[in-house]
Amino acid sequence: MSTDHAALAGSMPLPRPTEAFDRHSSHVVQFYRDDVPLIEELSRTVGTWLVSGDAAIVIATEAHRKALARELKARGFDVSRPFREGRYASLDAAEVLSQFMVDGMPDRQRFIRRIGGAITRARAACKSDQRHIVAFGEMVALLWADGKQEAAIRLEELWNELAKEHSFSLRCAYPLNGFYKNEHGDLFKRICAEHSAVIPDDKYMLLVSDDDRHRHIATLQQRLLSLENERALRESEQRFRLLVEAVQDYAIFMLDPEGRVSSWNAGAQRIKGYQASEIMGKHFSAFYSDEDREAGKPQRALEIAARDGRVEDEGWRVRKDGSKFWANVVVTALREPAGKLVGFSKVTRDITEHMHAERALEESQRKIHDSEMSLRRLSLHLLRTQDEERRRIGRDLHDTLGQNLSVLKMKLESLRSATVQNQAAKAEELAECAQIASDCVKEVRTLSYLLYPPMLEELGLKSAIPWYLEGFTKRSGIQTTFEISPDFRRLPTEVESALFRVLQESLTNVHRHSGSPTADIRLLVNGQVTLEIMDKGKRADRKNFEQSGQDCSGALGVGVRGMCERMRQLGGKLELFFTSEGTTVTATVPVPESQPRP
Repeated sequence: MSTDHAALAGSMPLPRPTEAFDRHSSHVVQFYRDDVPLIEELSRTVGTWLVSGDAAIVIATEAHRKALARELKARGFDVSRPFREGRYASLDAAEVLSQFMVDGMPDRQRFIRRIGGAITRARAACKSDQRHIVAFGEMVALLWADGKQEAAIRLEELWNELAKEHSFSLRCAYPLNGFYKNEHGDLFKRICAEHSAVIPDDKYMLLVSDDDRHRHIATLQQRLLSLENERALRESEQRFRLLVEAVQDYAIFMLDPEGRVSSWNAGAQRIKGYQASEIMGKHFSAFYSDEDREAGKPQRALEIAARDGRVEDEGWRVRKDGSKFWANVVVTALREPAGKLVGFSKVTRDITEHMHAERALEESQRKIHDSEMSLRRLSLHLLRTQDEERRRIGRDLHDTLGQNLSVLKMKLESLRSATVQNQAAKAEELAECAQIASDCVKEVRTLSYLLYPPMLEELGLKSAIPWYLEGFTKRSGIQTTFEISPDFRRLPTEVESALFRVLQESLTNVHRHSGSPTADIRLLVNGQVTLEIMDKGKRADRKNFEQSGQDCSGALGVGVRGMCERMRQLGGKLELFFTSEGTTVTATVPVPESQPRP
């Protein structure tokens, strides 16, 4: 653009940056949004140069060439004479471009021959060495619009090389809508670098004062920052969208406020079987069974999510082919900053295998529990049967065999008295028989009492334990002590029997295994009934059985396991402590709410 053009433009001043251009060798690029300002500016430039006797070469699209011809005519510029003289040329950009393009790139020799020849002819037509040439080219814009950005930049470089050999002023033009992508930023800078000046959009050209330009620049900076933030947000959203769309194990999709599907990812397609084109816009209740839809379950889920922010559910869902799967579903309400509901996000996971595994585990645990309960019932039955059998055997020994042995003893005593004078030797044998019978009676009585002591049933633990300890000391030589709570009263028969059997089994173990000279027994009531048996046997290890409901199958022997089971059936527990000072057996049973006399 020249100072002559500025003078001709009259009341419409040109932007200040272009006033300093060298009229004879400038390379200006103009970016525009609308064709009208471009054609107006181009008509003023071409008309001014032609009127001054200079030459002009226009290489433009057919539409712009026609528009330029109309504008020149409207402004009163007659181009017929310059055209006849050869000072004005209007060439089709696409046709000229095809004459020097080779394999998608401009060929240097062909370009110089074609364009350089046109400039040489135009200069010769001026008939004066002082005349100059202005050229307008849109070939770079055509290459750019065709996606050949590197070719466009190469053509700009060739124009600059040509300007070193031929003195002329060049103007290029690009529509701004060709630079809408993020990757265009660096290319845009490279294009600007190939020009001596840049003319922005026409709105900026209308600004006259520096203050207006500064305000406009500040506004553009603010818009640029806003656009950069929006671009970063869009890129982040795009990355997140790509991530969501690529997820295969979760169905992730969006619903509008009414529950219609508005997005669909690959995981949703895999799990539910619908293509995006098949399900978009349809209500998400299509994933529920007929029973759930009739019960209003889909709508209820949206209502709860809208009210509480989210809702999580597990249940059967239906695929496109009608098959069902067990799903974990999370529905989250999406709201604008002002609080307006804009839709819902829905994440569904197929956990059918997990559900079947859990149910199989629960079934296995139930069977194990049932088996354990069956074993415990059987154990309780065996223990009760054992107690009954002991009671029966004890009574039979006492009532039948014991009585018979007593009668036999009396008979033998009588016979011994009758034969003392005549048959001394036979009397001695009869005496031995009587003694043996007496020992048998004593042993049978002891066995019957040990199997089921009548005193336990008649007087309870408070009397049965001292009696039993007295006999135990005589048989084993182990000294015993017994401590009992003063307020100890009778307990239900099954409780007293179980505690007595624990005492029997524990003292038997003391006699057989511990080597302890003493045994201390305590029977206490303090919110519960506690029986303790302590000895002074030598043990190096310590182990605690039956804590917090642990199974006592790991106990040392059958006797200990029997004691554990007796306590378990009564809601109590058995604990064994082994220390360097000895062994302590503790049996604990809850105090029954009522303690009726057995």
